[in-house]
Parts: sequence; structure tokens; C-alpha cells
Amino acid sequence: MPKGKQQQRLLKSISVLVSLEKVEASLSEIGFLLQDSATVVADGKFWKRLLYIRGDETISVSEEIGDAYPKDPIITICGSKNTITHVVKGVGG
Repeated sequence: MPKGKQQQRLLKSISVLVSLEKVEASLSEIGFLLQDSATVVADGKFWKRLLYIRGDETISVSEEIGDAYPKDPIITICGSKNTITHVVKGVGG
């Protein structure tokens, strides 16, 4: 490819029925390196999120690692002291 001209990037999300180890091996074979990882909670589940990078390309891999119990809500309040006190008392805090 000529210098200064970048190849068009596509976005694709796929579900695969293979182990995380096979996915990692496949990415390693073509030069992707693990850049970062995190455990997150989304949709009532714990997920292991992995970020792989090769040049200016990125691949994010998510593996479900279990249900998130108990399913406690997070409450963020931007309000007066009275509002905060009322909400905290109302939820048993």
C-alpha cells in the first residue's frame, strides 16, 4: 500500500463457538498483542474484556464469566442534601 494511504476500516461483531484460548492463539498468529484487560459488569453478568492491538487496528474480545449476584443497583444523585438524605433513608442506608 502506498505510504500515507490507509486501508478502509470495517467494524464487525461476531459470536464464536470456540474457546478463548483458540481466539487468543489466532490473534497472536497474525501479530495482535494483548494491550489491556478488565472485568466489567453488564446486563447482569460479569465479563472479561480483552483489548488487542496491531498497528492502528484493534480487536475487543469479551468472554462471559458468570452471573453478577447480587444485582445491586447503583444510585448516582445530583441533588440537594435533603434529597440525598431522603433517598438514602428510603433505601435503607
